[in-house]
Amino acid sequence: MLSNTYKILSVILLSAFAIIINNYYGSLGVLPINTFSYFDTGFRVLNGEAPFVDYWTISGPFIDFLQSVYFSILGVSWNSYVLNGSIINVAITLVCLSLFLRLGINFKYSVFYAFCIAILANPSMGTPFPDHFSSFFSLMAIISFIFALETKKNYFWFLIPILFFIAFFCKQTPAAYVNLIFIFNLIIYLLIRKDFNFLKPILFGVFISFIFFFSFFWLYKIELSSFLTQYFLFPKTIGLYRATEWNFTFNKLVSNLKFIHVILLPLIFIFLKKFFLEDNYKNKNEFFYNLNIISYSISLIFHQLLTLNFIFIFFLIPLLSAFLHLNIEKKNYSKIGHILVLSICLIATIKYHLRFNEQRKMHVLENIKIEKIYKAKEISPKLEGLKWISRYNVLSNGEEIRKVQKIKEVLDKERGKIMFFSNYNFFSSILNKPLNSPNRWYGSDVSHPAKNNQYYNNYLMFNYNLILKKRIDKIYIETDIGSYYTNMTDEILNFFPKGCSKNEKIEDVLILYDISNCFK
Repeated sequence: MLSNTYKILSVILLSAFAIIINNYYGSLGVLPINTFSYFDTGFRVLNGEAPFVDYWTISGPFIDFLQSVYFSILGVSWNSYVLNGSIINVAITLVCLSLFLRLGINFKYSVFYAFCIAILANPSMGTPFPDHFSSFFSLMAIISFIFALETKKNYFWFLIPILFFIAFFCKQTPAAYVNLIFIFNLIIYLLIRKDFNFLKPILFGVFISFIFFFSFFWLYKIELSSFLTQYFLFPKTIGLYRATEWNFTFNKLVSNLKFIHVILLPLIFIFLKKFFLEDNYKNKNEFFYNLNIISYSISLIFHQLLTLNFIFIFFLIPLLSAFLHLNIEKKNYSKIGHILVLSICLIATIKYHLRFNEQRKMHVLENIKIEKIYKAKEISPKLEGLKWISRYNVLSNGEEIRKVQKIKEVLDKERGKIMFFSNYNFFSSILNKPLNSPNRWYGSDVSHPAKNNQYYNNYLMFNYNLILKKRIDKIYIETDIGSYYTNMTDEILNFFPKGCSKNEKIEDVLILYDISNCFK
């Protein structure tokens, strides 16, 4: 028997590990378009700005507000930014540990699976990222359902819609996929159990979620039409396009996810075998546990196949391993089965740790020889702790850093009201001045409507109204993000008197549109 002291110490060490590993890898390397997504927007929310109003928002408004809380408590810094990702990493680790223990898995095995989750969950990105956050909060909603059945405590039912609400406002997908399947599974639960007692706390959770939702709209004066366009209608066009272009290759469907399938398929087989052959199985809590975890995993796989982001769902391997471990607990082959499951889980964890954490694949640093790490505090003390390694900087022999320094110098000297287009969205934070970037990142087909998109005019008018509202004097566009934004700016200027603006290139890093005369 393990002592309580040993168990408490193990949990403390596991928590510390989950924070440390995420902090370490979250500060190792950058992919600007992703790494800094919520740095400036967290700062902007802290200073009274709002998503959907002050910047075009297709995902992650909850993360903006969450990051603003970290900044308000700990100050605007890289360390308080990456800590946001570290806390979510320790949260999902401990919630899963609690789940494994609740379901009766041996403490040592439970710690092992939770340890693997801590490695494979958030450290692949490290910083706050919508896909990760949406997945984790969705999982916590599923776990809350399992706890509700296990403990018969109403507050777990109450938490389910709130957690799904948070997940959805981290990113619409995969939260929407998980939620829809969960509702279907909940209907199955109702039909089988004929237990309606959960409806009151779960509906109360829905009510509270909507209260927060409408309060948010009222407080920040968000127009419903803007919200619907930015968060539903335009993202829907992205999803429909990707669905029509879906390429069913072996690598995409099977090879890239092989270790997930190796664990998931036996779990599905055992689940179906019990369903058809075991008497009264569907009346057991175990049936609903397995049904929801399998459904959750399939939802994330579906999301992963549709998204263009790197694979991030390898944390499913230890999660599913724990459930497979549980399902073979009382079988004749359980000892061999446990060894096999533990071995596969360990091998997969090491494999994906080396590729995604150590080699920083999600930062496109895999197979890149790193000879020098640039300390980002040289750019700004607020970035202290970040080891700036990027593919572009390595391949360009440090040109990226020189570009960033030049941009900083130009913007720092500027005394006018600025609108800034760049994937290096941290300048507002480090300079402590509003730069009114209309997006948190830039990609004309995903971060906002491209010209051929039906909602392009909505985006155009959004930028025009932002210029009017903020009385923008000058528009700065980073040269490397292409001509799209200069063409778009030219279209916006058609709303102003002809010839009122002038433009020039500044030090080969910025394009400047001086529109100060357009308001005279």
